[in-house]
Amino acid sequence: MKNTLLKKRVMESDNAKKVNPLDLSSDQDLTIGLMNMLAIEEICGDSELGCMVRDIRSGLMKKIVSEKTDLWNASEKLLAQTVDLIERGNKMLAGNKSIDAYKLFDAAYGAYSLFWGINMGMVDLSEIKY
Repeated sequence: MKNTLLKKRVMESDNAKKVNPLDLSSDQDLTIGLMNMLAIEEICGDSELGCMVRDIRSGLMKKIVSEKTDLWNASEKLLAQTVDLIERGNKMLAGNKSIDAYKLFDAAYGAYSLFWGINMGMVDLSEIKY
């Protein structure tokens, strides 16, 4: 499935559930928190704080992601990749490289859309190589 088609289908499905299509859904709000927790885990590694954050994130992630191993692993990697692409885009933006920054932001949105695509059953997980 083409990435732009997937982005459109995810947005249409999500907007159909909302009263105000400009509002984030509670699941989208949660993914923003999950991505921040993944960033904290990356910084803290296997320290006590990192392990505590990982436990909290894993518990919260169960609200969105089925506990199937492949789906869980792909979802976690897609959210982590989204965070990484946004962070790199912000650095490019700060370095006055806005064209490169927006390419990274677009790639981040693609990874985020793919996360939702697999969790909404719009993408067959067997199509994903990771």
